[in-house]
Amino acid sequence: MRLLFLCLIFSLPASLAWAKPLCTTPLRVGFDNWPPYHYYQQDGVSRQLRGFAVDYLNAISTRLGCRLVYIERPWKRVLQDLAQGRLDIAMEAYFFDDRVRYAWFSSAYNPGRSALWVRKIDNYAEPDLASWLAKGHTLGVTKDYYYGAEIAALLLRYQAQVSQVNDAQNYRKLQLGRIDGFLGDILATPWGLKKEGLAEGIVPHAMRVYETPTYFMLSKRTLSSDFVARFNQALGAVGKSDEHALIWRRYTPAR
Repeated sequence: MRLLFLCLIFSLPASLAWAKPLCTTPLRVGFDNWPPYHYYQQDGVSRQLRGFAVDYLNAISTRLGCRLVYIERPWKRVLQDLAQGRLDIAMEAYFFDDRVRYAWFSSAYNPGRSALWVRKIDNYAEPDLASWLAKGHTLGVTKDYYYGAEIAALLLRYQAQVSQVNDAQNYRKLQLGRIDGFLGDILATPWGLKKEGLAEGIVPHAMRVYETPTYFMLSKRTLSSDFVARFNQALGAVGKSDEHALIWRRYTPAR
């Protein structure tokens, strides 16, 4: 009988296989416009919120029986509101020690890869960013973006060869030959290039540059450690399911 019961439980849809709903009120989720992680997509006369992180969080909330309310804010405002308890969750966040004061961090759900993007016509044989910069190549980086301690040290060492601007400016500077390459997120950059009409001429180099996982941040003002444990349990279930691969493929551009 116990075996039969367990079989029935695991055969239920994801939304029904969990215990009673965990949330009595909707969770407030802060986001900014950063495709393909969270962005609005026009669907006829209405706009639908889409994105890798959005779909992942929706899958988690279904398992928990929680409703979500998405609230658009500039990223710095999202962090402030999370600290004050005016928001419950932030998406696609990097771990920093100073954020632990006001937020729980979920288990990681995205490897968070950055790549060196170069012109398709160029052929760079260097196996890593350090040797590429040592050759005298010029590099574009996104202003105020953190690439980790190792890359930060490289950027400081070769600062005369580094230009810090926004993403779209890096795309154009590379197209015009004013830089030899730029660092960009492996999912977000193809979407930005496509928007600018530059997707055919700019590609990621094969070298490994930087990888740091991303997390959901949950407000310590409004959510308990017990909730975070249940949240991580649901996140792990999504990661082990076919849903993870489907979500990833949905936002990975074909080349």
